[in-house]
Amino acid sequence: MVMDERLSALLFALGTALLAHPSLAEPFATRNQSPLVVPFGLPVALPARLPPDGPGRLSLVSDWGNMVAIEGPEDNLVIDAETIELRLDYARSIGRRFAVRVSLPWRSISGGSLDGLAESWHDLLGLPDGKRGTLARDQIQIRYAADGDVLLDIDRASSGVGDITLAGGYQVYDSGQTAIATWLGIKLPSGDAERLTGSGATDVALSITGQSALTPRWHVFGQLDAVRLGRGDLLPALQEEFAWSALAGVAWNAWRGLDLIAQVHSNSAVFGADATGLSGSATVLTFGGRYRTQHGWAFDVGFSEDLDVGASPDFVIHLGAALTL
Repeated sequence: MVMDERLSALLFALGTALLAHPSLAEPFATRNQSPLVVPFGLPVALPARLPPDGPGRLSLVSDWGNMVAIEGPEDNLVIDAETIELRLDYARSIGRRFAVRVSLPWRSISGGSLDGLAESWHDLLGLPDGKRGTLARDQIQIRYAADGDVLLDIDRASSGVGDITLAGGYQVYDSGQTAIATWLGIKLPSGDAERLTGSGATDVALSITGQSALTPRWHVFGQLDAVRLGRGDLLPALQEEFAWSALAGVAWNAWRGLDLIAQVHSNSAVFGADATGLSGSATVLTFGGRYRTQHGWAFDVGFSEDLDVGASPDFVIHLGAALTL
């Protein structure tokens, strides 16, 4: 019921974004970075305007997150890990209304070094720390047990290439300022489920994304995704067959090429287990800024915070650099 209410609110915000006035804003290209959710094919935020004619657009994105979650009546779920995702994206238009997009991720899971920073961040904002104080700092432990059986137990750092995503985009509408696009993405099992760099299955996602403006300086954007999850190797008996995600946000042009951005991303459960954190259902707030140069560069700095404590990383540093070629 709570997830239905969240998705309804985000759908309303998406509709508002699509029907408002012109805009040039784009969201941060991020999503829920939980180590048990990110291997699946839930899309990152996608552009509502396809790349202009020419060589295309190249971007490098980094999400560095820290997560501690202890769930269940007997602490049957423990997630204490630090994740880094580096993603190289390339998009190019084909004709006036079509585009192709390739996304190649690399992921690392370890004990990390952000535990102290995450605690200081929560103290600064007056946010709860959950059960962080019950675990040693900078360790890795990802464990899930059910009915006395340990189904997942990871206590060593790992890294590797993640699942590659191929996508095709179609420009539904573009007035020069207001834009709506649809994307069909296919995530291929090039990663390793044992290392949590992939799910071991092919996922297919259909997305609709839009951006528009309320005033010349205030812009809104939104996205809705429907995902068919292939049966993979990451807790397959508990995995859902379908998942949904949605995003809504606002951007304010504060000064010349500087935009301040805030967005909320929500996704439904990827697992059907009773433990809240394992299910993967989450709502994430990301805020920060983007600076655009006259030479086609755009630089992002953002921070993500879990609005559902224990369902996504407590703290994520988002960095990005993109160049229109």
